[in-house]
Amino acid sequence: MRNIKKIGRVILSFLLMFVVVALIGVIFMKQILMNASDLNQQLEDSSYYTQIEESLSAKFKTLSLETSIPEEIFVEAAMDQHGLQQLARTNNEQVLNYLIDPDATYATTTARSLFEEPVTAYVENYAAGHNQPFDDSLQAQTVAVIDEATAIVGSHTMLFNLDNVISFPQFQTFRKMLQTVLAYFYLVPLTFFLIAVALVGLSRRLPHRSLIWIGSGLVSGSAFVIIPAIVALSLKIPQRITVSTDYINTALRTLAMHYTTLLLVAGAMVFFLGTACLVGYNLISKAKQAAYWQNRDYATEMEQY
Repeated sequence: MRNIKKIGRVILSFLLMFVVVALIGVIFMKQILMNASDLNQQLEDSSYYTQIEESLSAKFKTLSLETSIPEEIFVEAAMDQHGLQQLARTNNEQVLNYLIDPDATYATTTARSLFEEPVTAYVENYAAGHNQPFDDSLQAQTVAVIDEATAIVGSHTMLFNLDNVISFPQFQTFRKMLQTVLAYFYLVPLTFFLIAVALVGLSRRLPHRSLIWIGSGLVSGSAFVIIPAIVALSLKIPQRITVSTDYINTALRTLAMHYTTLLLVAGAMVFFLGTACLVGYNLISKAKQAAYWQNRDYATEMEQY
């Protein structure tokens, strides 16, 4: 019977190790990875938006050469940093909401309203100054310019553009799997609690012994998170991410560094909790052993008396 209980404790502690990894993963996913506020805050604290403005300036210069509309018309309409940030924040929130909400529909916020009035007004004034009618043909050209300017800003304020993948069944399968994980998130901490209770139950004669099994599971599980995070940070893997677009490159590097650091912190917290369990077991064992010998010495003295 004793061997069966020992085998049961070993198996449960082994399972606890993987449950700890899953627990860190689902908490990280739910509270950090799918948290639009956290994502947007990291982008605001980086040079992401400064690089967006630099890229927009270059794009508007090219558009100005193509359309003969002064670059300032586009720049003054779009280069409101607060407006750009709000547009990007909204698009990020909509993407993440679409991923986690089964009833959500994918939609992005465009900047068309920013360009309609100034571009139209410039073309109308230009046409009037050159005795040209603002006819259907010129109106169509104006709409095309507005659409192009809107598309430029849109491409710069959508960090995650799902237009190219949203129709793929593989992507929708991934989305459903993600939603299932988030919907049944509570099962992971519940499993952790049940395994811990079972370990205490298997050690009911000496309940403090459960600490060594729980602590071992916590320390071992945290190692699966801590070691890859340390390797990634020591090798500077987040900083090695490289894409052709500067502002996207900055965003990916910033987020990768942020997420890797948080995973390391989460793993370290679990590691210290597991270490505390092991230390607690050691201290309690020593205290019980000291009490045992003290009582034994006292009984021996009484017998001699």
